[in-house]
Amino acid sequence: MNRTEDVFLSHEHLWSYRTRTVDPNSLTIRSVTHNGILQHSTAETLCEEAARISTKELVELKNANHCPFTFNEYLSYYFYKIYLAYNCSENAIIKNRWIIRNIIDPNITTDPLLHNVDAKYLKDLFNACKAYCEGTEYAVAKLLQLFSDDIWKHGEVSCNPAPSPAAYKKPQTTVLLYTSEQLKIFLNAVYSSSCPHRLEFLLALFCGLHTGEILGLAYKDFTPCTRVLEIHHQYIKNKQPSPDASSYIYKQLDMERIRDFQVPDFIGEELVRRQQEKKLKSITRENGLPSITMSDLSNMFVWFLIQKNCSLEKIRYLTGGVQIGPFLVDGTHGKEN
Repeated sequence: MNRTEDVFLSHEHLWSYRTRTVDPNSLTIRSVTHNGILQHSTAETLCEEAARISTKELVELKNANHCPFTFNEYLSYYFYKIYLAYNCSENAIIKNRWIIRNIIDPNITTDPLLHNVDAKYLKDLFNACKAYCEGTEYAVAKLLQLFSDDIWKHGEVSCNPAPSPAAYKKPQTTVLLYTSEQLKIFLNAVYSSSCPHRLEFLLALFCGLHTGEILGLAYKDFTPCTRVLEIHHQYIKNKQPSPDASSYIYKQLDMERIRDFQVPDFIGEELVRRQQEKKLKSITRENGLPSITMSDLSNMFVWFLIQKNCSLEKIRYLTGGVQIGPFLVDGTHGKEN
């Protein structure tokens, strides 16, 4: 096992680590998870100490039984050395790597030597994966069958022990994923035009917010100095609309969906910009002034400098190299409401 994968952050924001104990009687390696460690460095040290002991015992067990792999070791070997060599689908590789790391690995509590893998072991593992993450049974069964085909063809087991994915209904999906090239085109369009919903698009794409959650955001939910965004509310469609009732209802999220996280810099900047523009609109509306943006305010500064008859060099220096041409044509004043 990879040591960096054996030390991980638990749901309680404490560190955990996995150790392996060799059982020479059942020819099995058992995985035990230790929780509640405060420091990452402490968890790493404890994990390394346990690994030194188990590694020596595992080598002795493999040599005594003439078997170079445990089930989990060969699953990793199969994926990186065999599966990747013959599979050109980037999406399939990403999906199956994720299944192994996040669905199968956490449910391997016992890891037998490869030639001891049987139908009961794989069925128990499959059922554990199914209970761990409902809805993934078809994908897990399909991957385990590919793996089992390989160890069966190489004579490691006497028959293919994996559950058939045919026994499980392939889930219907409406998920549409852009390719990397399509995503570049989309983002270029979002940033190259005066897109009024740029922030909403970025929150969905890079933070995973649903439409109702985005609509339920308030500026008080964002802390600019830490870039932490809190998600507490959403708008949902009113299933019983009436002339006196709104088409949408504002409500608090269920507890398991309430969350907070630090947004990327570029989204934090967009949130601040939107908040500033919101305040600007409020000021201009309340005082009967034409609606303006932050860019308009910056442009007014340039005009102040022109009014003061500042030199071109000074204007460029103070503004970071502004293009002066647009300020010298007719129609730049008297903006209407």
